[in-house]
Amino acid sequence: MNKNFNSLLAFVLHFRAYKETSLLVDFFTRDLGRITTVAKGVKRPKSILKPVLVPTSLLNIDISGKRELKTLKKSEIVSHFSLSSNSQINSILYLNELLIKFIEKEDPHPLIFDRYTEVLSSLENKIKTGEVEAELRSFELLLLEELGYGIDLYLEANTGKKIQESSTYFFDPMKGFLINSINEITKKDLLFSGQDILNIAKGDFSSDKTRVASKRILRAALDTHLGKKDLNIRKFFS
Repeated sequence: MNKNFNSLLAFVLHFRAYKETSLLVDFFTRDLGRITTVAKGVKRPKSILKPVLVPTSLLNIDISGKRELKTLKKSEIVSHFSLSSNSQINSILYLNELLIKFIEKEDPHPLIFDRYTEVLSSLENKIKTGEVEAELRSFELLLLEELGYGIDLYLEANTGKKIQESSTYFFDPMKGFLINSINEITKKDLLFSGQDILNIAKGDFSSDKTRVASKRILRAALDTHLGKKDLNIRKFFS
């Protein structure tokens, strides 16, 4: 017997063609996590499922099915976030791919869902590069934390001492920030000032230097935990 799930808050992460008039739609829902559904007949002019084709919209959906592939029964727009600049749109494409690559199917993460909603709302009014980057970094930090890969931005990994503004640290994605044997380290691109690390911990991305450092730190951490899963959007940007 099929299970029915009604009134799920959801965002469309990705969709692709399925048969002649249908789509396979990947949703990120607050209550069920990431799911894949068949939107039957959505390409027809009078389909009631048309809202799935409106990007960056918070939807209310009904689905049914007992297997991994569900059927979309209803789709209504709750609110729409108007993103028009390249930096805004590319940012959401990037976050969507992160969610697809990191979150297992039907594994709910309501805090990540709520933060994703906040990012969309913030990006509506933020088109400056620095502001957009700050939103991305804060989301990446929460994503890693919620999935059990959190980065300790306050204490040294090898000594447990507080990170000092005036010191320099090496970032090991599997351990954290290390201060010993820095002179022997060859990966100079993974050396960071204590000041930048503490700025990141406070959510202060006002400094250009801190934003550059945060991007390098988060990229190293994300790549480590992605393993062999490449982010396709990076290839597009390059």
